[in-house]
Amino acid sequence: MRELLPVMLAAIACPQLATAAPVEYRLTDPALEVVPIDSSPRESFLSIRADASGRLFVGGREAIFVYEPDAASESSGLGKRREVFRFPADSWVYDLEIRGNDLYAMTNRALYLLPGAVTKRSGVQAKRLIWGHPDYHPHQCFHGLAWGPDGYLYLSLGDMLVFYGDFRRPDHWGHWTFFCQPEGTKVPYTGVGGVLRCRPDGSDLQVVARGTRNSCGLVFDSRWNLFTHDNDHEGLPLDYVPGRLLHVTPGADFGWPRGWMPTKTPDRADLLQTMVPDMGRGVPVGQTYYDEPGLPDRYRGNLLLARWGRRAVTRYEVRRHGATFQATEHVLLEGLDTARPVGVAVGRGGNIFVTLAYMAHNEGSPVYRSDLLMIRQKKTAGRGGFHGFDILEASSQKLFAELGRGASWPARRAYVELVRRGRDAVQGVVGRLKATKSDRPEYPHLVWLAAHSARHGWVDRRKVVPHLVDLVGDSKSPGRGVAARALAEVFGAEGDLKGFWDRQLSDPDPRVQQYAVIAQVSGPAPSLAKIASGPARSGDSYVRQSAFQALARRGSVKQLADWAESKDERVRLAAVLAIGTRLTIPPAVGALRPGLPLGKWPNQKVYRVTYVGQTVDLRTLGPVGVFSTADHWKTGNRSSEQETLFSLLMARLSDGSEAVRLQAAHYLSLTRDARSEPRVAEVRRQSERERLKRAPIRGVGELWVTGPFDDRNAGFKTVHPPETGAVDVAGRFEIGKRMVKWEKLKPIRMFNFHMKYGDTDGSSCYAYLRLISPRRQQVLLTPGSDDGLKVWVNGRVVHENDIARGGLPLQDVVFAELQPGSNEVLFRVRNVVGEHCLYLHYRSLGGSIQATLPEPLDAGGLAARLKEGAAGGKQKLDAAFLDVDWVKEAAGGDKVRGKKLFSASGIGCAKCHAAKGLAAVPGAPSLTGAGKRFTVPYLVESVLLPNRKISPVFRSSVIVTGNGKVVTGLVVGETGEGVTVLTPEAKRVEIRRGDIEERKTQNVSAMPAGLVKTPRELRDLLAYLLAQ
Repeated sequence: MRELLPVMLAAIACPQLATAAPVEYRLTDPALEVVPIDSSPRESFLSIRADASGRLFVGGREAIFVYEPDAASESSGLGKRREVFRFPADSWVYDLEIRGNDLYAMTNRALYLLPGAVTKRSGVQAKRLIWGHPDYHPHQCFHGLAWGPDGYLYLSLGDMLVFYGDFRRPDHWGHWTFFCQPEGTKVPYTGVGGVLRCRPDGSDLQVVARGTRNSCGLVFDSRWNLFTHDNDHEGLPLDYVPGRLLHVTPGADFGWPRGWMPTKTPDRADLLQTMVPDMGRGVPVGQTYYDEPGLPDRYRGNLLLARWGRRAVTRYEVRRHGATFQATEHVLLEGLDTARPVGVAVGRGGNIFVTLAYMAHNEGSPVYRSDLLMIRQKKTAGRGGFHGFDILEASSQKLFAELGRGASWPARRAYVELVRRGRDAVQGVVGRLKATKSDRPEYPHLVWLAAHSARHGWVDRRKVVPHLVDLVGDSKSPGRGVAARALAEVFGAEGDLKGFWDRQLSDPDPRVQQYAVIAQVSGPAPSLAKIASGPARSGDSYVRQSAFQALARRGSVKQLADWAESKDERVRLAAVLAIGTRLTIPPAVGALRPGLPLGKWPNQKVYRVTYVGQTVDLRTLGPVGVFSTADHWKTGNRSSEQETLFSLLMARLSDGSEAVRLQAAHYLSLTRDARSEPRVAEVRRQSERERLKRAPIRGVGELWVTGPFDDRNAGFKTVHPPETGAVDVAGRFEIGKRMVKWEKLKPIRMFNFHMKYGDTDGSSCYAYLRLISPRRQQVLLTPGSDDGLKVWVNGRVVHENDIARGGLPLQDVVFAELQPGSNEVLFRVRNVVGEHCLYLHYRSLGGSIQATLPEPLDAGGLAARLKEGAAGGKQKLDAAFLDVDWVKEAAGGDKVRGKKLFSASGIGCAKCHAAKGLAAVPGAPSLTGAGKRFTVPYLVESVLLPNRKISPVFRSSVIVTGNGKVVTGLVVGETGEGVTVLTPEAKRVEIRRGDIEERKTQNVSAMPAGLVKTPRELRDLLAYLLAQ
């Protein structure tokens, strides 16, 4: 068990906390302690960054602050908070970076450069470097910053259109124009969240990786591997939870919103492996990397995350796994009650700095009380000494020495400074590299510095490239991975490197293979055939994705067609991945084809964005909007190549490999083309059945049963009353001189009809239950019987096995399509002679189906309940609905008029429910085939008394907003930014999460009472439903 040390931090611990209330945290490591630095009731601390001299910069809701080194401060070594710059309202400073004497600030709206702001304390100006995206939400926006080994500044970006599209078939894209440097430079962008990069002056904006939902943190490790994380989409937990810890490589596509991770969608081969498959909910925000001597050795090489939702700072031990990494999670610090970590960084002395937000729940742009903390070694003897230095005054020799001192944070600061200084500072780097062993801490820095310097002509390329080639070729060197990446990214396949990279395509090291592919794609003539037969067949998700992206980007249509016909299943799969990528994923940079539509954001305010000194309407600067693949496909504005690619995917729906068929179905489904929809549905249906066979099995604890009924030597040809209409468990059946009724029966290993009824030779018994499903899906029933078995689901025969056999579990396999809501399942077990029983188990995906037994409800029971309503019970009911024989009334109703009443223009049933096909609202209970599924009393009660019996799946929610507004209804959609509520008036109401003050589920149906006003309306509505 881990040891928890409660740390009660009172105001006396730090003078700057004199007015703050006591706070409470838990450290999980007894060797560490927390030192409070500062607290603010309104500045809402968030991001943190330290410089080499020991300064600490903190970004908040609108401002940047600095804490200067102060020897008089015995606890933290830092002085009082000073303001550096203040941005316009709600300009959250999500991250900070430092280069020379300049400070870079990433706000939710733009990247700014603050020249001289590292030391300047008055007259600081902010220059806007990159901007142009809609101001959709302060959580879905620009976030992280990190200097890369190539001299570029890396940026993380969240998805600003999480609201858009039908998440039964998720796919959406945003399009706008980024403005960067030199002033006026335009970069048309198409995508969702991702990782970008630019030069220090804001020029040469590039897209590095795509497909994130909302990655906030961004950090390089001591070997210049890049990591980020991704916030989950809690509104759809079956598909987009847990959160993700991600390794970022050039060109990586992390799948959002089309997918999340392979463990969630095992039938997809285009998704990348996450580092922690069971990360759980968390809402991670700040991120850093720790490889310093300040804390115990177990912390070295760890990624650190500030996880708002978990109320914790978690650390991750990272280890190599193929071309990527895996990680193990440990909790470092826990906040109790409302204390939530939001920022984390490494600074002076190898200590960890954390910002805490005191928030009861998520809000859009809150003002919260916040603390700044430092975590350090408890024992003075164990603390790493801090030797700060002025990086602007440091000699090149000093900077090179910092690279090898064994502390990752100062080493990266020194590296950035060497790159900033350029030619004169890096002289001798090649000699240093050749003289350094690959296990030394400075080695990765020297590899990259040599490559970077050669590219810029600061050192002789002829001295660098051959040495990097030798390093990559040394299969025993632990440094070949970093050398392969530097060589591939900096020099690609230029000049005489083509043959070298051809050989590395078959290297046993997946990292080398992946970077060989990346290098090839950047060259003039990539060896696509070798990529298709090698890396594209890889079981490593990173190698495979880089390879099929190469085929998509550089392959001809004829080549793609040939690979799709290969005898090798994995080559065919790679071809489908390449074809689908080319067909459905638009280029990240560049204008859209003329004539393609763009939808609008739901709130027009997103287009007006306030920056330092200026408010801009983005609509005046270029196209801006949202779309899905299907939106563009249905316009018919398609090229001949697109139609050819579509045909190639259609052909793969008949492939002998299930993996190939499913991947082709995925891409085709995004087009929603009528030519492919039926075949896609069938491929998926068959696949769903295969997965159901592997799903956990569940038993049934009770059934309604009735019988026995004499089959008169005709077996199933004899039709008995229970199967002639909707099952009415209150009903009775007269058989000769005896009366048969429905009774409940529990199993003793089996549902034993012989034990219950005695001799049942030549007779049939029936069993019945109701399955509640939150959505349309298949269920796998696995009954066993003695003897023959017949099964109905919602009044339709789905299985018949007229056989004489001994009963055993799991004898039959019965797949059935369930509708959202209640599904009626009836079994008939025919006995030949002797034992007579039913075994019943079922499988569902994700355990999402509930087995229930309905209550008996006959005409007398219905009348009693209606009278209770009329007498002022829970649901008031007009007396005109009492003393009516509703079975007789329904038989005489007007079906045509009932159809009009059911429609959206009538009493509005069709706004939510479906009497045929799919419901208007995903997940709303289906009334398809109502005449075979439901009795008249059941339908009458459901309409007149909707709150009397409610499935947990369809309970109503009450949401109270901050301004006192109360919204009640069924939650039919949910994202990290808000919820969609279907009100009793069948209106969709969008509520931002930040506006939600209180939310609770109540035992009330989302369907309103009082929809029908007269008995005649109900009579006609019943007639229409019973006719279905």
